[in-house]
Amino acid sequence: MKKVLIVLFSMLLFFLLLWGGIKLNFFLYEKQAEEIIAKVIEYQGASIENSEILVDLYDYKNGCWYQKIVFKDDPEIAYQYEYTRSEDQVRIFTMYNNISLDLANKKAKYPVYDIYFYGNKIIEEGVIEL
Repeated sequence: MKKVLIVLFSMLLFFLLLWGGIKLNFFLYEKQAEEIIAKVIEYQGASIENSEILVDLYDYKNGCWYQKIVFKDDPEIAYQYEYTRSEDQVRIFTMYNNISLDLANKKAKYPVYDIYFYGNKIIEEGVIEL
C-alpha cells in the first residue's frame, strides 16, 4: 500500500511540475510577443496607445502568438500581427471588413512588413506590396 501511494504521489508531482512548466512557458511567450509586437508597431510609425486590441491569443493552428489591432486613426483597417518565437519573426496582415485590402481597393495607413529579429533588435524587413 505504501509503494502505491509513493508512486501515485510521484506521478502527481510529475504532472504538476509539467503543467507548471507549460504554463510558465506560455506566460513568457505571451510577454515576449507583446513586447515584440509593440516594437513592430512603433517601427511602423504607429502608437500602441492609439490602438485597440481586438484579439490577443495563442494561435494553436499556426503555432504563433496572434493579435488583431485597430488603430484609432485608421479605424477601417484591422492589422493582424503573428509572432513566431521559433523564427523570431512578425508577419503583418491587413483586412478591411474581413476582405483583403487589394480586393476592397483600400490602402493601409501604416506599412505592412515581415520583420525578423535577432534578440530584441530588428535585423531585416520585407515590405509586402499590395
